[in-house]
Amino acid sequence: MKSLLKLLVWYPATIITLLFTIHTYQTYTLTTGASGLIRQELASLTNSPSISFSALPKVAFEIKTAFATRDARPVVIEKYFARYNSPMQGLGEYIVQTGEEYGVDPYLIVAIGQQESNLGKLMPDNCYNAWGWGIHSAGTLCFSDWTEAIMVYAKGLSEGYHAYNLYTPDEIMTKYVPHSPGGAWAKGVNQFLSDLQTGDF
Repeated sequence: MKSLLKLLVWYPATIITLLFTIHTYQTYTLTTGASGLIRQELASLTNSPSISFSALPKVAFEIKTAFATRDARPVVIEKYFARYNSPMQGLGEYIVQTGEEYGVDPYLIVAIGQQESNLGKLMPDNCYNAWGWGIHSAGTLCFSDWTEAIMVYAKGLSEGYHAYNLYTPDEIMTKYVPHSPGGAWAKGVNQFLSDLQTGDF
């Protein structure tokens, strides 16, 4: 009789309790803790009509950050140009696209331009060379417009510096301006990079 009672009552009750516990645990882990917060953030992000995903990422937080960064960079650059009244205003999106095409940080393009020419304000007239690119004793390299200049410069940084593992301002300086006193060039570029990255300008 006891064996029959166990078979009919205790075993089914135990199985039901176990299944309920597993279900409750799974529901809890999906809605709490860091992973739950990431899933909730992803849900709120994908509900936005301005953003769509063809496939959901494994690490939602990283993808969300990447989207925010990609969307923000042209805006940050434009605000930076406006803050310093740069003649390159309106080219933020083009700088980001060109930088990505050649594997160059768009902020680095802007920061070097700030260091070299105050964002294109201190250069020969109608030269469109904000980076001191190709300037030597024989003369100054000039371009037909800003889009040509940005493209040539990004390509030059990629092929002449990044290809040789020179990425940071300190590394680039060793070839770009090796005689900069006390590393002043790299310090300036690093400061401008920090300003762009933090939005503190």
